Amino acid sequence: MKTFKSVDEILHFAVRSAQETAHFFTQLSKQARNVRLQREFEKYAREEFAYMVKLSKVREIAPLGITSKQMKDLNVNDYRIELNNPKELKYSEALVVAMRKARASLKLYNDLGSRTPNNEIKSVFKSLADDEAKHKRRFEIEYNESILL
Repeated sequence: MKTFKSVDEILHFAVRSAQETAHFFTQLSKQARNVRLQREFEKYAREEFAYMVKLSKVREIAPLGITSKQMKDLNVNDYRIELNNPKELKYSEALVVAMRKARASLKLYNDLGSRTPNNEIKSVFKSLADDEAKHKRRFEIEYNESILL
């Protein structure tokens, strides 16, 4: 079980994860089946880029205040989802990957928010978690309407 060694490593992981997700959505938008989906995926990519900025600015607010004991409880594999090349995925598979990624990001933001004593930082992570929950729901709806129905 790999755990994070420092707060910087956690934040770097979160920023890198958002960057990978933005790239994933950008690629999905290029192969979307219609204009509505293309715009949705482009919107998700822009939101992920905005998350990168928010996460980068967390350090400027204050120290996260997460203890080394709390960091040991954060297992990297709980938050890591391998993002395959969307060109290699069927649409249904891409939606499943997007749902899994949103769920992992939601968990990371909730876990970080619950561990920091700083209310301003808690608010940032809560906002990010709320957005990821919305993404997850949108992907589930799209999956249900496009694949299951």
